[in-house]
Amino acid sequence: MNEQFKARANFILLVLGFAFLIYLIKIIPSLYFDPVIYKIDISGNEFLNTQYLKNFVMPVGGVKLSKLSVPYDPFLKSFAFKYIGNGTAELTVVERKPSFISSTSDGYFLASSDGVFLMTISKDELYKFAGLPIFFGIESFNFNKNGIMNSELVAEIDQILSYPDWFRKEILEVDLKTNTLYFEKGVSIELKNFNLDQETEKAILSIVSSSAIGTRYVKIDNNFIAMPSAF
Repeated sequence: MNEQFKARANFILLVLGFAFLIYLIKIIPSLYFDPVIYKIDISGNEFLNTQYLKNFVMPVGGVKLSKLSVPYDPFLKSFAFKYIGNGTAELTVVERKPSFISSTSDGYFLASSDGVFLMTISKDELYKFAGLPIFFGIESFNFNKNGIMNSELVAEIDQILSYPDWFRKEILEVDLKTNTLYFEKGVSIELKNFNLDQETEKAILSIVSSSAIGTRYVKIDNNFIAMPSAF
């Protein structure tokens, strides 16, 4: 009986020892493995220049992997470093993409779909961003220097940006305060909300194409009512 107990105890100790050995092999080295990095490879970037990122991240001379960091840039949504050997680390970035132009009391901003201001745009430079809708009607308490703070407003913007391409590309401006979409020829349509189905989208484009310059509409129930020009 004593011998059986000893055998079982030895077996348990052997299993525990084996588990501890695996821990030492897999866990401990990772805690102390911190190679010196002399070179950075960049992947995932489209808008941020590769050399800019390298200069941004990599100091002169070597630096330990754990000390690598990326200073704030509004285009940069997230990032990750990975050691790939020979003193080289790979920086993989996920960028924010320009989605619309935000018109505010502080000027115009190129913005991403999550409401972050990517860069300031002067009024004279707006033509360079043709194809991106301009969103206005954003009150001063809804934004700061970094972007739009009101999550409900950001959700509304994201809803409009998620319209089908064939419909969204026809929208030139959006007034978030009055729920109004502006199209070519200055035709505008005021909606109850921005939740549109495909039939409504098709009806709107049909109305826009056949309307006179500057015609204004208000959608009431399922009807589009043309407003008098002096209204």
